[in-house]
Amino acid sequence: MEGMDGRRMATIGLALATMTGVVGCTPTADAERDASASPSPPTTSTTSPDAAPDPAVAEKLPIPVDDIADWAETAVPGSDTDGYVGSLSGWLSEPSSAHYRSQFSSLEPGTYQAQIACRGDGTISASVGDLDAEPSPQPTQCTNATIAFDIMTTSTGLKVDLDLQGEPSIFAVSVRRVG
Repeated sequence: MEGMDGRRMATIGLALATMTGVVGCTPTADAERDASASPSPPTTSTTSPDAAPDPAVAEKLPIPVDDIADWAETAVPGSDTDGYVGSLSGWLSEPSSAHYRSQFSSLEPGTYQAQIACRGDGTISASVGDLDAEPSPQPTQCTNATIAFDIMTTSTGLKVDLDLQGEPSIFAVSVRRVG
């Protein structure tokens, strides 16, 4: 990898070593990575992995990977919204990362509103609810849309499960407290 400095190589190496099938996701706030994707316990992540999708996947995404975070800021409510709890954005691809889970472990029980925006030729199913609950039997389906839906939690914490069917797609999710 001629032309790369040692620090960049170390960053790329660290990112590749810690990724376990959840590629292209950028959680913010106190979102935690899915423990089932790795033998290590969930960790807090507020930065994007340095790895890019396979070129065949990248060309199927509706916008370049480097532009997803900027798109997400305008696609769903951000930190300037009343009750804002957190947001996440990224891309999903069946060959490398068709499932993504994020956890907001310290949220008090209550009423929240989630908003998901997705673009691409795939369908992203979003299930949001209590940490210890099973995924919703009727998740919100998103295909080239922006959808808001309400969430009621009864215990501390909230999880967001995203599952992709079909072609690679991008997503942005925002959660805010409404009650």
